[in-house]
Amino acid sequence: MDYSYPLLCSCERNADRVALVGRGGESVTYRELERRIGGLAAGLRAAGLGGARVATTMLNAPETVELHMALARIGAVVVPLNTRLSPAEKQWILRDAGATALVAENRFLEEAGELAAAGGLRVLPVRPADGHGHSLHALRETTPGPSPLSTDGDDGAPAMVIYTSGTTGFPKGVVRSHGANAWNAVNSALGSPRAPGDVELFNLPAFGIGLLHFAMAALLGGATVVMDESFDAPRVWELLAEHRVTRTFLAPTMIDSMLAVPGHEARELPDLEVVYTAYAFSDRLRAAALARFGGRFVFMYGLTEAQLCCSGVGELATKPTSVGRAMGVSRIAVLGPDGDRLPAGETGEIAFEGPSLMTGYHALPEATAATFAGGWMRTGDLGRFDPDGDLHYVGRSKDMIKTGGFSVDPVEVENAILTLDTVAEAAVLGIEDDHWGEAVAAFVVPVPGADVAPQAVVAACRARLSPFKAPKHVRVVPELPKNATGKVERGTLRKRFTQHPPNPTEGEPPWTR
Repeated sequence: MDYSYPLLCSCERNADRVALVGRGGESVTYRELERRIGGLAAGLRAAGLGGARVATTMLNAPETVELHMALARIGAVVVPLNTRLSPAEKQWILRDAGATALVAENRFLEEAGELAAAGGLRVLPVRPADGHGHSLHALRETTPGPSPLSTDGDDGAPAMVIYTSGTTGFPKGVVRSHGANAWNAVNSALGSPRAPGDVELFNLPAFGIGLLHFAMAALLGGATVVMDESFDAPRVWELLAEHRVTRTFLAPTMIDSMLAVPGHEARELPDLEVVYTAYAFSDRLRAAALARFGGRFVFMYGLTEAQLCCSGVGELATKPTSVGRAMGVSRIAVLGPDGDRLPAGETGEIAFEGPSLMTGYHALPEATAATFAGGWMRTGDLGRFDPDGDLHYVGRSKDMIKTGGFSVDPVEVENAILTLDTVAEAAVLGIEDDHWGEAVAAFVVPVPGADVAPQAVVAACRARLSPFKAPKHVRVVPELPKNATGKVERGTLRKRFTQHPPNPTEGEPPWTR
């Protein structure tokens, strides 16, 4: 079966209930959602996109759910593009994925046209637009074909390729099958059940795994999903109250921004029952979050490659590092260096096993084989089990930086910095930050006799990468600490930053924020 099948079942059970609410207040019932998906699938197939690789640059909107489900039904592979990436980064992904079409929200049409011209792509806008023959709104008016059966299609066929930052300077395409996507949504629904009375606010990026894990899981339970285009702290307070939201996801950076909104203390949220969250909390922010939202938090851990585990409601206060237990039909282990499962109390590498795992990395067989060595999918993250059987996230064995909920590859940033003629060496790492979780910090060594301005380093990164990847701190140093094999000692650099942090009251040279 394709991974739209579980939603089809929910649409038939909850036909007259409201499934989706869009930014302008548009409400879509489950009955209408299924009609739109069926019509759009027929329209896309008639337009020649059956089995194609279709990239998307979309916002959080009902059309995004409709498109993903319709593409699934016609055997197409969706390649969601991070809207924050630079045009050069998007172009690389389009070529690597082999995309032949690009569906774009109308506000992104100008850039989509430029990407298409460079890569020979076909562009489809969401709404009718001059110069474009087809739009999603027009195609979904096609007469739907028969509803799919559970025996249709191949569970193991690729359904999605999501690109995440890698450790080689280039993003890696995570290939997810129909079966894996269906199990992902089912596991989330099993691990944190939603009911028809629930209203879930979804404002995570539409290009990430969150669409499956939160929006789809809520729809399987018959809940109403309020889809806000993007996160805006003042608006979130309004939406939580206006729609009487019972569940939402708020990353630490989101919470920090919301707590800075004047007058938020006067907002009463009696309907809010669960706040899903993930990533690192500083002690200060955790205390402030618990004081404002109480024991509503469910702390989660997972990757695009493997989903997911979560703590119980209220455990963020009593077990701040616990990410709980595997959700639904999935298993978690902590592995030692030899691949054996470690007992409670011992720290090792977190690994997943189960039907919701990725198939592998697109066109990277060696990386795929290394990740699945021994049968378990290794995460590169460190953790331990406590005596109660709850998993505690300890840290990352990889050097990836998580800033504001986005992953940043240090090598990619270092490569951008090294395009400056005045820079001889560069090392990039994540520094603990109350707001961002981690902030990107760069240590740069000038070419002998040259002068490097921190502002020039930031400008070089912004010119080549997405803004969130640019360093928030830059320090010019005479040399980088290295071990006997020549490897940069990032731990030493992190310690130096901790010992000598920037002081905004005294000016920050040679640091910038």
